[in-house]
Amino acid sequence: MPQFWKLDALQWINPAHIVHVEDAPQLEPPMLRVKMLTLEPTVQGSAEEPYTLALTGEARDKVLAYLASNTVPEVL
Repeated sequence: MPQFWKLDALQWINPAHIVHVEDAPQLEPPMLRVKMLTLEPTVQGSAEEPYTLALTGEARDKVLAYLASNTVPEVL
């Protein structure tokens, strides 16, 4: 069972599906764009579909805090 992150009362995400994160602190309100691949049902079974979740406020802060605590070194 994947571990889901609870963002707020209605939003949960599976961090295993995140492929890109872009922070825009200069926007008002500051926004974090989380790009993910989700599985969507198709006639032939399922297919990966890109999806972008725009987070602001407490949800943005929660995801940024998690990412900051689990970062890889700058130099790989």
